[in-house]
Amino acid sequence: MNKLAKYIAGIAGAVIIAFLAWFFADILIYILISAVLSLIGKPLMIYMSKIRIKGHTLPQNVTASVTLISLLGIFFSFFFFIAPLAGDLISTVSSMNMDTLNEKISEPLANFNSYMLETFPGLSSNFKIEDIIFKEFQNLINAETLTNFFTSITSFLFDFAIGVFVVSFITFFFLKEQEMFSNMVLALFPDKYESNVKRALESIFNLLARYFIGISLETVLITILNGFGLYFIGGVHFSMAIILGLVSGILNVIPYIGPWLGGIIGVLISMTDIGLNIPDAGVMIFTLGMIFFVTHMIDVFLFQPYIYSNSVQAHPLEIFIVILIASSIGGIIGMLVAIPAYTVIRVFAREFFSNFKLVQKLTEKID
Repeated sequence: MNKLAKYIAGIAGAVIIAFLAWFFADILIYILISAVLSLIGKPLMIYMSKIRIKGHTLPQNVTASVTLISLLGIFFSFFFFIAPLAGDLISTVSSMNMDTLNEKISEPLANFNSYMLETFPGLSSNFKIEDIIFKEFQNLINAETLTNFFTSITSFLFDFAIGVFVVSFITFFFLKEQEMFSNMVLALFPDKYESNVKRALESIFNLLARYFIGISLETVLITILNGFGLYFIGGVHFSMAIILGLVSGILNVIPYIGPWLGGIIGVLISMTDIGLNIPDAGVMIFTLGMIFFVTHMIDVFLFQPYIYSNSVQAHPLEIFIVILIASSIGGIIGMLVAIPAYTVIRVFAREFFSNFKLVQKLTEKID
């Protein structure tokens, strides 16, 4: 009976913690981002702690400040690199001639419509895929949508500035006091579970470090493959090819729908960059689509098995089911955080519920 009471108390405590995490989600996200940044900056902190000036090591305040400035410098350097390319992208999109675009893609669309009518006789004889696309596009782009968009951009920039300040402030103290985050987590558990929690945190840090490194590497590789493919095969201008490669690499982080979204955006904008007046526009659209498709296949069969399976030590089907559940709960955001959240849950389940057969099966691959 005492065991049952302990399990009930443990589950109740977990539910309360989960509720508080949901209620204070914004603050929790700031803390988690700061924790990740402090892990990234830890090697630099260790290196600078070995520097001696006249027999004295650098103060923790100094090493933490230099590390934080270095992290911010990398972030803003990346931003200033992307900004001109994004300007080119916006300029290209704004100069799109929709009539010319419609004229050039009308033949491939007509072939597609004929194929659909032959394959699905139940469709109306007036079926045209372009009518559906342009109708949805018109519904999407209207005065109200644009007003809401610019309002959202203003709100986002304000929230982003606050977020950068808050994350920088928290990260500074996480860098200065390396054990602060671990101690915050340990404070949530009774002393008798301290060793279990420490083991869990160490395992989580290792697994998530491998996962985020893998995701970053995957983004870079997708950017290179699509960027150089668009430049050398598609004939897209270099700066535009790189920005489209980067967009597809970033969108690729969204499981399953991200690669297709990146490919569609890439093909449409590449066509405007190359020029819509070229002969055989349909062949060019097919070629551009194949660049993204081949890259996606390389990603699926080469990159993802390592990143999504080996890095977090879970079966691919297991990961797929987790992402489906997360998408039904939280949409795209849920899909993005599914694997890290599942990793944390698995590790803590192994430490505290290892006597359950289901937990044993789900965590048997974790080192």
